[in-house]
Amino acid sequence: MAVTAVPLSAGLRQRLSAIRPEEGVIPAFIFSDPEVYRAEMDTIFARCWLFVAHESEVPAPGDYVTRAMGEHPVIVARGEDGRIRVMLNVCRHRGMRICRADLGNASHFRCPYHGFTYTNTGDLIGIPYQREIYGEAIDRSRFGLIQARTDSYAGLVFATWDADAPPLREYLGPMTWYLDLLAGRAAMEVVGPPHRHEMAANWKLPAENFASDAYHTLHTHASTAEIGLTPSPRWAKDGYHVQAGNGHGVMVGTPAPRFIFAEALLPTFARHLRPEQLALLRTLANMPGTVFPNFSFLISAVSFKGRFVSHTGLYQWQPLGPERIEVFSWFLVERDAPPEWKALSREAFIFTFGPSGVFSQDDSENWTNITRNSRGPLARHLSFLYEMGKGARPTRAFPGPGEVYEGKYSEVNARAFYRRWLDLVQGDGPWT
Repeated sequence: MAVTAVPLSAGLRQRLSAIRPEEGVIPAFIFSDPEVYRAEMDTIFARCWLFVAHESEVPAPGDYVTRAMGEHPVIVARGEDGRIRVMLNVCRHRGMRICRADLGNASHFRCPYHGFTYTNTGDLIGIPYQREIYGEAIDRSRFGLIQARTDSYAGLVFATWDADAPPLREYLGPMTWYLDLLAGRAAMEVVGPPHRHEMAANWKLPAENFASDAYHTLHTHASTAEIGLTPSPRWAKDGYHVQAGNGHGVMVGTPAPRFIFAEALLPTFARHLRPEQLALLRTLANMPGTVFPNFSFLISAVSFKGRFVSHTGLYQWQPLGPERIEVFSWFLVERDAPPEWKALSREAFIFTFGPSGVFSQDDSENWTNITRNSRGPLARHLSFLYEMGKGARPTRAFPGPGEVYEGKYSEVNARAFYRRWLDLVQGDGPWT
């Protein structure tokens, strides 16, 4: 569908001129300003490809989950034809939310307001007392559920409202190489519904953190070394920053002290990955990243219950306003992993990065306080420092694509994230 952004006010354009990503100058006001938030909804969340689900959440015809794309509620449903669709969860009659459950299986959805009924492919098939009320004049084919463009990569389902957005693979660009390591290394599945909780934070803070900020682990997460989860406070220092285009960023932590995955899965990984990807996976210690704008992921490993075990998580920072998000987190695991490994990996995931996990609680304190401190008249004149890694030169001594820099203590990915953010908000694009 056509997406038209509301023009920015002269005042907002003037405030945005203070943002200089390449110089590492990011003003505080962008994390709390209501006008910035409204512009983001128009220029970013109405246009970019947004993560909505993993294919394993809707494995059978009729399966559905309800999610959001920006402020728009959507139904992610596998139709009777086996195809996954993402549909606006809004009745075409009076705008009521049609499906109010988080997940389920249904052949149709019936609006609780007036009873308009839609198939799980979005077609309007029922209007109570249609002949008596509307006669034969109404054309039901005109009033099906509004559908987003939908595609998937490595089992990750994305959708966009913008008919002019590039194809998903083009949008992801070099990031697909790293998504193969994340979600394409084997047949993968999410276990259970996502954890959900709300946080008084701006969505950009966790998104850029996962793309770029390994430096905070040295202090924020220092206690994890004290209790034996990680080997030392410097555990996240070594590796690479990868700018993957379109604001996407990933940090590749390497080398690991030992193989972090179940040994029994090595033959499976060899079948699914290219040799150079498999070689990197063998030495991988951790891999956080963000697909712009608000889908993040993490492969991590900790010492837990006497074992060294990895876990894989997916995260969505769903904006609820300029100062509030709903956090979705999924535990992703190899479908054919040994049951004992699956159970231990999930426990480690919940203990570290679940809603009450030791890492999650540390991070939420930072993000909520930054958001709170970005309010008020002084915040309009306050800028934050994003200069780490300025002047660094890319390296070619790395097997993966993208613009790659040595070392994970850097902010090169954050600067690229905000460069893309600013281009979109200002209307310089969106797909140039």
